[in-house]
Amino acid sequence: MATIGAVLLKACLNGSRDQGEHPLLPVRPEQLAESAREAVAAGAGAVHVHPRDGDGRQTLDPEACARALRAIRGACPGVPVGLTTGAWIEPDPERRLDLVSRWEVAPDFASVNLSETGAVELAQRLLERGIGVEPGLWSVADARTLVASGLAARSLRLLVEAMEEDTAAALATVAAIERLLTEAGVDTPQLQHGQDRTAWPVLRRALDAGHDVRIGLEDVLELPDGNPASGNAELVAAAARFAREADRPLLGAGGRGRVRGDPAVPGTGLWSQADDQLEVEP
Repeated sequence: MATIGAVLLKACLNGSRDQGEHPLLPVRPEQLAESAREAVAAGAGAVHVHPRDGDGRQTLDPEACARALRAIRGACPGVPVGLTTGAWIEPDPERRLDLVSRWEVAPDFASVNLSETGAVELAQRLLERGIGVEPGLWSVADARTLVASGLAARSLRLLVEAMEEDTAAALATVAAIERLLTEAGVDTPQLQHGQDRTAWPVLRRALDAGHDVRIGLEDVLELPDGNPASGNAELVAAAARFAREADRPLLGAGGRGRVRGDPAVPGTGLWSQADDQLEVEP
């Protein structure tokens, strides 16, 4: 057995994109399930989705979320599945907290953007329910909020999310957040990603820096060479090639070993930092 620095490659299947932005953007539960199955086969070790209602709008409604989760888990047994809690879906913090509290089918993890009102309370509610939390850090200010909140040590992983359109600015923000977290002694695993033109540069930097990554139609519609991606699976396959070039073996269902947040792993949602160097079969 070899000790290796494995990487989690998460597939973000749809995000906030409109259905017309890509012909194979998954929206309905059966579409999410098929896209997730293909992404896992291409190398993804976890999946992140934005459930939709009957009209294709993003929703936190418990029934819609349950349908999406059941469909994906039926297609990808054992693969951790996460949901968004974005405030643009439900701007009222109390209403959002109520909806999440009524999720009868719970995701394995959920992202919580710390720039949004009520984020810390929402994260605490998720943790109380045994749901892994991924605090979303869009800025250095968000990273400071994380440190002050005490959530870092209780989080599954941290989402360092470059929101800038300019690549140099996005990379600078990622580096600044990373530096603040290091100086604060935060050693919770980081997943770093960009969007659109910054998606691939941020992903490659994250691989070289030893962090987890994500890719999918939520983040980008084009392959690294600029050609349109046929779907989530082709994007994941391209990211998996970059991981191999960086000597970062894939972690999870689409790779080898176990994945952070895997419900089959004891203590999911409070993944042990000691597992960062995993022993897997060669």
